Amino acid sequence: MWNGIDYYKRETLYEEVWSQPLLEVARHYGVSDVAIAKTCRKMHIPLPGRGYWSKVQNGQTVRKESLPPFDTCPVVRKMSRRPKVPEAPKKSIEERLVPEAFVLEDELIQKEALPEMKIIYRPDVKLTNRYVLNTERKLNDSLRKKPGHFERGRCISSDDEAFQVSVGPDNIRRALSILQILCDALEKRGYPIGPKPKDPKEKQEAQYGYHVREPIPIYAKVLDTYIIFRITERSFKREIAPEHRMSSYMTHEYVPTGKLCFEILTSPYGSYARHTWQEGKNLKVEDQIHEFIINMIHIATMEKENAAQDEIRHKQWLIDEEKRRGRELLEQMDKARIKTLIEETERLININQIRDYIAVITEEGKRRLGESYPDSDFAKWVQWADRFLEKNDCRSWRLPRFDLSNQYFFVR
Repeated sequence: MWNGIDYYKRETLYEEVWSQPLLEVARHYGVSDVAIAKTCRKMHIPLPGRGYWSKVQNGQTVRKESLPPFDTCPVVRKMSRRPKVPEAPKKSIEERLVPEAFVLEDELIQKEALPEMKIIYRPDVKLTNRYVLNTERKLNDSLRKKPGHFERGRCISSDDEAFQVSVGPDNIRRALSILQILCDALEKRGYPIGPKPKDPKEKQEAQYGYHVREPIPIYAKVLDTYIIFRITERSFKREIAPEHRMSSYMTHEYVPTGKLCFEILTSPYGSYARHTWQEGKNLKVEDQIHEFIINMIHIATMEKENAAQDEIRHKQWLIDEEKRRGRELLEQMDKARIKTLIEETERLININQIRDYIAVITEEGKRRLGESYPDSDFAKWVQWADRFLEKNDCRSWRLPRFDLSNQYFFVR
């Protein structure tokens, strides 16, 4: 991280490297001693040789090399390491909003260490779970259709009353065995497998007036939290020999790698649980089924904590929203008062101008008409104008109101 727009001064750096060890100078600038040495070489600054500081500590007199002239010395900008942001300390159980969930988590994790909770992978396990059987059927259907370019050489099972699986033909049985053993282990611990119940308030999607059937994904219900997961397999592109190409544009094909990946797709924010297990050279996915369950417990616990935080945030939002609506109401009433003030002021100005006009025109009419004024048509007009002024006199106007809350919705 650049430390502002600051540069090394050759004379200052020379005095520093000869007055204290290079490591201390580097610590002062927030860089390594190697970086300071490189800077000195760029600026032709001589450095103390080996044994210099031990001789100084023993009281020996050591010759200090002088700083040679260097007219074309480059300008070197100071650079310091980005300070490491300290990790937020993990909250204790007492500091949590739902401490009982974390107490239960610790108990369940300790229980997982018992010998009877050990999970043993068996490749020839019998497939009995209905959703695993649905997954097998979908994968076999995909295999019969011969997965091609768009499937990247993998057989795919959609998440409609089945698990999400995308693997090569050679790994179908292996993926199904992992799912069966995982389902058995979850149900043994009291974590059921199945679809999430629908919210009765949720509207069903319709198209052309007909209800559309939506896919039904399968979850593991761990501590009242619905967790969804999947098994995938990566593929790589391989060039097809020209004599084996079916068309001119099909120059490559996808080949599964044989390495499976287990993913937990439910990922609450702030969770310290692991979500992905990618196979390596020595570690297989089927050897980590026990760890899948442990991290599902972590995720379920964090979901409860996040739900409590969301509830607090929602309550605070309601308070802030009520205050905002109150401020908005006050602003509306203030604008209404200003509008009324301007309108009534303009009205008063118009009435006064009308009164002045009537007074002037009445004097002019009397002067012109003389004795015939009382019986003239103009005298009738003056009488009508006087009645108009009397009717619209400001003393007969309604007094302005300050409280206008009855004109707006109340803030609840």
